[in-house]
Amino acid sequence: MIGAAFRVMALSLLRDRAALVMAFVLPTVIFSIFAAIFSGATGDRIRIHLGLADFARTAATQRLADALVADPSLRVTRLPATDLAEVTQAVRSGAVDVALALRGDLIAPPADAPPGPADQPVVLVENPAKALATPIALGQLQRVLNEALPDVVLSRIVADVERTGKIGPDERRFLDEAFAEQRAKKEPFSFASLVERQSTAAGTANARVSYYAGAITAVFLLFAAMQGALSLVEERETGIAERLMAGPGGLPVVVLGKFGFLTLQGMVQAGLIFLAAGLLYGVEIGPHWPAFLTACLLVSAMAAGLALAACALAASRQQAHLASTFGVLLLSAVGGSMVPRFLMPPWLQQAGWLTPNAWAIEAYQNALGEGFGSATPAFAVLGVLTLGGLGLALGLVARRTA
Repeated sequence: MIGAAFRVMALSLLRDRAALVMAFVLPTVIFSIFAAIFSGATGDRIRIHLGLADFARTAATQRLADALVADPSLRVTRLPATDLAEVTQAVRSGAVDVALALRGDLIAPPADAPPGPADQPVVLVENPAKALATPIALGQLQRVLNEALPDVVLSRIVADVERTGKIGPDERRFLDEAFAEQRAKKEPFSFASLVERQSTAAGTANARVSYYAGAITAVFLLFAAMQGALSLVEERETGIAERLMAGPGGLPVVVLGKFGFLTLQGMVQAGLIFLAAGLLYGVEIGPHWPAFLTACLLVSAMAAGLALAACALAASRQQAHLASTFGVLLLSAVGGSMVPRFLMPPWLQQAGWLTPNAWAIEAYQNALGEGFGSATPAFAVLGVLTLGGLGLALGLVARRTA
């Protein structure tokens, strides 16, 4: 009976070409789209569209403008604006995400100069609808200033010291000349290279794209398993379940057959998604392939077990559909399959551990990153969820058989 149930589900899928495409082609396509979106929308790969208007047109502002345009982490458009109102309109209309207006010389004025707009020579025009662009633009501006114009930054610090009376105009002039000489010699300023960056990533693309591969795999395996497990409800409503009860082992062996098929289907789906991740984004599976296969098996079994339990609990097809749509979407949203959990509020990050998606993502990330050692806790949770879901499904159908 287990083999017969497995064969029936396999034939049903193979004969339905639309379902076949949705089961094995759609997950790969959706992953490719999400990976393209999110791999370029996190970390140092966020390239906001920055508008730039240089009203001052001094040597320092021209150096800053050239450095911003040349920076690969930004998309800079020079705005043909003549005043701040036109810059504001460019941001409001969506022509750029955020804009910088250089209205004064970056070199600090003399200590005895009257206060004016030059004290704040850079104006940032932001759009509240694109709030994330503001801190990114400020951070990139500060980085470019430190890297490309360190002499200008230091000269403004020296001007602050001059205002306190600790040094006079002659000392400031001497320091400014020293900074200019060092820049002319193209000698690096020590504070511009104060930080050394080190990454935990073992490969070039694993840590970035494997997250989204695991996230999309988790949500699609749950959706596909729920669709397959709906046959439990259909068989019960059409009366087929009553005839299956008369077979050897009754309904529990049918559930086991469905569980086996859904687990195998999930492993194929996961394999196709990670195959696309490897071919399109260079995700490396080879070094830890045993742990990766274990993760695929446990995530697929977890999805199958929970789906069968949900459909066994559902009293009608409508209830099962609600569980397969709203339930899976809710778990996926909280568990990090749609938005990375580190972007969520702290309380929601903790709530994510109550979802199977979070543990599925954790299993894939740790399996691909370090292998069995770090993935064992996630494997254990997935195993418990699998046994709990399958056990509940078997118990419910056995009770109906009795």
